[in-house]
Amino acid sequence: MKNLNNNGVSRILITLALPFIILVIAYGSYKLFFIPDPVITGLDQFKILSSDKTITLNTENIKSLDIAVYQNENRIDLLSDHPELSEKIYQLNIKPKSIGLGDGQALIVVSAKAGPFKEIKQKTIDTVPPVLEVLKAPRTINRGSSGAALLRAKGADSVFIKLVDPEQPDEYRQFKAYELSAALDVMDESSQQAASESHSVLSVEEKKNPLKYLAFFPAPYDIAENTLLYAVARDVAGNLNIKSLSTRLDYKQFKRSSINIDDSFINRVVYPLLNETNMDNPAGSFKKVNEELREKSAETVINLANSSEPRLLWQGRFTQLKNSKVMATYGDERTYIYKGNKISKSAHLGHDLASYAKAPVQAANSGIVKFSADLGIYGNTVIIDHGLGLMSLYGHLSSLTVEEGERVKRGDMIGKTGSTGLAGGDHLHFGMLLHGYEISPVYWWDRNWIRIHILDYLTY
Repeated sequence: MKNLNNNGVSRILITLALPFIILVIAYGSYKLFFIPDPVITGLDQFKILSSDKTITLNTENIKSLDIAVYQNENRIDLLSDHPELSEKIYQLNIKPKSIGLGDGQALIVVSAKAGPFKEIKQKTIDTVPPVLEVLKAPRTINRGSSGAALLRAKGADSVFIKLVDPEQPDEYRQFKAYELSAALDVMDESSQQAASESHSVLSVEEKKNPLKYLAFFPAPYDIAENTLLYAVARDVAGNLNIKSLSTRLDYKQFKRSSINIDDSFINRVVYPLLNETNMDNPAGSFKKVNEELREKSAETVINLANSSEPRLLWQGRFTQLKNSKVMATYGDERTYIYKGNKISKSAHLGHDLASYAKAPVQAANSGIVKFSADLGIYGNTVIIDHGLGLMSLYGHLSSLTVEEGERVKRGDMIGKTGSTGLAGGDHLHFGMLLHGYEISPVYWWDRNWIRIHILDYLTY
């Protein structure tokens, strides 16, 4: 009888407790399956911390968030928050040394809670800049010319030359340096023979050294007189090592000329470039083509520089158009006159070479065709990549005989001279480009200049 009573009581208790058990299980299931997990994006930024880094985190469904860093048995709290909103953005400015962290391994612990507990771990702090040494650089280069710098770097993700105008330091230009070993490993036999005219080619051990970098850099026409040059090495954490180059930029003066523009030229050349046949403002139309269209063409050329091959594709000096006469030179500072009024200006950044109408145009050196199409003021244009940021440009062509991606050798026919684009008559506009900036071709036509200023750097 007693056992029956006990069993009855047990069943009653179980019956009474069952709703509570079901409620607990339901609540737990709700917490586990229906409350969304915390979401944090941007945690990859913790992978490497430089000497000064701002990290942005976007969060959702978080009730509490704690971030701490552990190093050498020390804990440093970076963030502790209980956000009221379901979505919140955090910005953490972290300066490791100022909060007592050193270089090397560290553990970042991120604890985010919504319903379930979630922990994410990231590690590594790096405030040590890469090693950088300038092995060789030119003493002087002229405005409109170019130079080379041989650098040694260790622990660098990227190495480059930086050109800075002290009056406008935020508007700097930078020119990529390439691993010398990679460039020379694929240099063809004729290039190696040319390089060895004054020195021996690099030994196998030297060529395998990943720390040497070669940078070709221009002294663009529009540089300021007090422009400075720096070599820069940067690692994946953003740490920098900067060395100044001893190179002095000689601010060479160029020829100045005035050119009269008449209605015939505007009707025949300018209006078609604007896809118009009759306009009410001849002077304004010329100004638009000469300035706006010229700038757009220059931007296209600059963008092409990003696709330059990371190896040398050329050998020997570059060649001038056969049987041609120089009609205009690099750097000519032109003022355009229309009916006695100055309406626009420009700088001629190449050489105009004239032979006879529709004369065959040959590649000035070996390389890969990067552009073969209409290019605004240059008209029908071919641009050949010679590697390491160096390219050659052939403008105003009447016809094109090569296509983008095609490999060419020096002397291969690529088109015929013409008067397309902003040209008054049949001729070739020939330009040399370095990282997209037009430089004077006369240096690259000179075998001795190439030997001293380029090949000697390959075999240093």
